[in-house]
Order: sequence, then structure tokens, then C-alpha cells
Amino acid sequence: MASRRPASLPTGKYARPAPVDPELRQLCFTDEAGRTRTFSFNDVLGPAELIDDLVTALANGSQPGGRWRTLATVDAAVSAARQLTAYLRMEFPEVHSIAEFGPEVWWAWRAAKESQTRWPGQVNLMRTMLSESPRLPETTRKAMRAKAVKPRKRLPENESYSRNEFGRIRSAAKGEVRQALRRIRTNTEKLHQYREVGDVGDGISFKVGEERWSTGSLLEYLSRNGMPPSQYLAQRVVLKGCFDLAGVSNPAQALFPSIREIYCLMVLLVCERGFNLSVMDNLTVTSFRASDGAGEDSVYTVNTDKPRRGTKRYSAEILAGEAGMLWESAVRLTAHCRTTLAALGTPSEKLLIAHRHRNLINSGPFRQEWLTAGIGDHYMADAGLLADDGTPLRVSLRRLRLSEQVLNQHARQNSESVSENIYRSPDPTTAEGATHTIIDGQADAVAHAKATVTIRSLSTAEVTAARRDPETAAIQLGIPVPTLKLLLAGNLDTATTACTDFLNSPFTVHPGEPCPASFFACFTCTNAIITPAHLPRLIMLLDALDNVATLVAPARWQTDYRDHYARLQAILEQNATKTEIVDARRHVTDTDREVVTALIGRNLDA
Repeated sequence: MASRRPASLPTGKYARPAPVDPELRQLCFTDEAGRTRTFSFNDVLGPAELIDDLVTALANGSQPGGRWRTLATVDAAVSAARQLTAYLRMEFPEVHSIAEFGPEVWWAWRAAKESQTRWPGQVNLMRTMLSESPRLPETTRKAMRAKAVKPRKRLPENESYSRNEFGRIRSAAKGEVRQALRRIRTNTEKLHQYREVGDVGDGISFKVGEERWSTGSLLEYLSRNGMPPSQYLAQRVVLKGCFDLAGVSNPAQALFPSIREIYCLMVLLVCERGFNLSVMDNLTVTSFRASDGAGEDSVYTVNTDKPRRGTKRYSAEILAGEAGMLWESAVRLTAHCRTTLAALGTPSEKLLIAHRHRNLINSGPFRQEWLTAGIGDHYMADAGLLADDGTPLRVSLRRLRLSEQVLNQHARQNSESVSENIYRSPDPTTAEGATHTIIDGQADAVAHAKATVTIRSLSTAEVTAARRDPETAAIQLGIPVPTLKLLLAGNLDTATTACTDFLNSPFTVHPGEPCPASFFACFTCTNAIITPAHLPRLIMLLDALDNVATLVAPARWQTDYRDHYARLQAILEQNATKTEIVDARRHVTDTDREVVTALIGRNLDA
């Protein structure tokens, strides 16, 4: 019978063990999967107070619910802290704590870092790490708000692949994944045959000591332990050709994919859905749901996790058709890995698991973590791929992710604005792909604009006549003489035309209200008048819109710029000769350029 005595509770409040050991200068981190690693700073040279401040900042950022939730991200932050300590010891030895880390130190460090690389990753990581310190001066926090952005003009090695290069990479990766699936399927069939009848029928056997091994028993052992019984037997298996080893050289990988084959699977996932490494690293076999409709292809809903997006880290992807088959292939490719890990007492639900072909100390033969060791850009170096210019083609997951968004014009695990402004617009492939679409759209819009543009204008001769006889010119334009004189003096100029009645706009609800419309709307306004004095700026604006057409996606051009471009082109064709346009282009001023830049950037809108 159970005792009725109440359980005694510990005295005082419970507190989670501190992740930092201040005496040993160690940070202990446990990730969401329960894996633990201790980061020591005993070997770091520098002021003790500074090192303690950095360790505290790292502990704040890596606590449960903090910004760093994986071993890889904490490792990157620790590395940044170590590098900062070394930099300060050499360049600013007077800085002994984070409290003494002023704005001038931040800007000096940032300038040094940006002189080494154009990519903002290290600057953003350091800003994040320092922000976790409660001792950071407020003036430095304000200085750090000037964000580092990805360069608009990329180096060639950071641009997207061409459509043909993208296709060649995808085909090569697909070939290697299919080969791995065939190898694993062939060896699995032998394993199942052995389990059913006790023999695979190849007549091969090996006697080691008192024990006899066959092809089937070796596969059985491999499936339970992840490694062959001995190196001697592994060599004999290769010599006798017991296993199908297509694509690999080590018999330990007869049932398991190699790291290279998982890399090729990652390439396909990026090509299909633009996943980045953090998303792929977090994929599990339980993160998807499959449809069960009779007679239809499987449709999967895959839950993705991108930790850097904070509260928006979780999203879902719908995989159907070829994408759905790719997911099925990924599950089949790594199924034996999960089965063997469970048999070894270390079960895992990770989707991407590879066999290292050797048992590393304390790590086992399986790799499940993909955010370190440069997995991003070197595992297909010997695939013989060539770029369009005939040079060796280097495969990079980062470039593939960019290419997928550029070529398919879709946002992937980011917002539409981020996808367009950061990934797609700066890339030359976007401009090349959009050229024909934009030209066709411009032709249609110009034809429509020519039939609808009714803006009033004055030629050079008409301006001269108006100065001689303002009363007649005012009657012809339908405006008072004082307004005409202001017009001729340039006092009614807007960013695009002259406005003869700012307080009686067709775009307001009530008469007497200031005009709220964009200056692009002047091209359709009955109050607008253009004169030869406006031509340089209008020519500059047309040239700027031509440039915009090469930078933005076709969909954005259609909605934001096409009609304005067409109206402006029609106005210039109807009101200026080719000679006048050439002359006007020579008279563009710096003020014209500044106004046009602000207008294109929507910085002049109400």
C-alpha cells in the first residue's frame, strides 16, 4: 500500500544551473536536442574583465529562448568573441571591459572587417553579440544601429548561376542521388532476403576465427551497428564484390548515404525550394504531413524552421509533383541511418543523416549536423561541371539559393520585399530575363498613353510669344496672367512639370486642399504644363526609368513604373524633337539628378 506521507520538497526556490562558470571562464550550452558542449575561454589572452563581459553576453544570447539555439550558432558567436578580444588587444589595449567599448572602437573594428569582406555577416553577428551585454554604452548601441547590408553590386562569384548552369548542377546532383538510392535498394533487398531465408544465394562466405560470415550476415551486422565487424572483413567484402558499392568505396556505406550524397540531396532541395542550410539542418521526418487521397500523387506539407527569423521562424512548404517525389527520396535515402541509430540507443528524427565511413571518437559513424565544416561549397568539386564560359563550375549552396529565387521569381523563407530587393533585383540575370517582358509591355503602354495623354505644353516659340503677349497666351492656356508670369519665371515648377493650381487638384476630395498626389501623377493632371525648361529633367527621368526596368522584377515594373514610363515617353515624343532631346540631355544639372533620384526612390511622395 502506498504511503500517505507527503513528499518533502526542497527548501528555497529552484533555480536553473548557471550556464557560466565565472571562475573557470566556461560557457556550457545545451541545444534543443539535448546535446551539450562546453566552451572554455581559459586560453584567451586579454583583460579579465573584458573576457568576463563577453562570456556573460554569450550566456545571455544562448540561454533558453535566446537568439542562439544551435551548437553551430553558439560556436560562431564564441569565435567572434575570441576574434574581438584579439583585435582589441592589438589595436585598443586601453579597452579593459565592454563598458569602455565606445563608438569609435566599434567603427574602427567595423572598418577593418569591411576592408576584408563585402558580406555583412560578421558585422551583424558582432552587433548581435555585443548587444547582449548589459554593460555596452548606450552611445555604442546607437552607433551599431547603422546596419550593414548585402552589397547591391555582387562579385561574379556571388551572382546567380545561369539557367543552363543551374540545370547542369541539378542534373548532376540528381544523378548521384539516384545512384545512391539504387545502391541502398539493391543491398536492402539482399538484407531482406537474408532475413527471410537465411541466405542471399551468392555462395560467398568468410571464416574469421570460429565464426563464419556471409554477405547476408555482414549486411545484418552493418544494419545494427553502422560499421562492419572488422577492417579485415571490410577489405574482403570489397575484393569479393559482396555489396553493391556504386558511388562509394567503403562497404560501411552499402546501406547508408555518404556525406557527398547528402550534399547532392541538399543541392536538390535548394534547387526545388530554395532552402538554406539552417532550414535543411532542422528538417525531420516528423515535420511533414502527407495527403491520403485515393488515386492522387502525394502532397506533403513540410514544416520548416529558420531560427534567424525570430518569431517568424516557423513556416510551411507544400511539396507536390516532383518536389513531393524528392521528399520521398530523401526519406528512403536516410531510412537505414535512423533505424541503425535507434538500434544503437541514440534515436534520431533528423531527415538529413550521412555515414562518415569511419567511426570518429565520441561521434559515431553518422553525421547529423550540417551548419559547420564548410558544407556549403565544396562537395561537388570533382563532378566535372563546367560554367557557360567553359571554366570549372564551383557549386555553392548560397549561389543556388540565390539562383532559385532569381530564376523562379519567388520568395523562399523570406518576405517578397526581401527576396526582390536583396536577392533578385541586384542580380544581372533578373535584368536579362525581364528585358523582353518589359519591352513588350512598354510598347503596349506607350500606344495607350499616346491616345490618352492630354497634358498642356509650350514650345520654345510659344514661350517667346507668351513673354511678348502674356494676355493672349494666358487666354489660350486658360490661366490668369499672373499665373502665366509665375510659370514663365519657373516659380510653379514641381519635380516633373509646372503646376498652375496646387490648391485645386483633381486628386483631392475637397476644393482648396493641397494636392496629395505623387509627382508622377502630374503627367495625367489638367493643372500641369511643360515647357522647354523641363526637358532636361524629364529626359533624365526617362533614362532613370530605363535603368529601373533592368533592376526590378517584371511584376513590380508593371504595377509601379510601366504607366508612368509610357506617359513620359509619349509626352516627349509629342513635345520635343530628337535634336531638342539631345540638347536637353547635355543640359542636365546636378539638381536634376538629385530630384530624379529622390523621385524614383519615392522620397518626394506625400
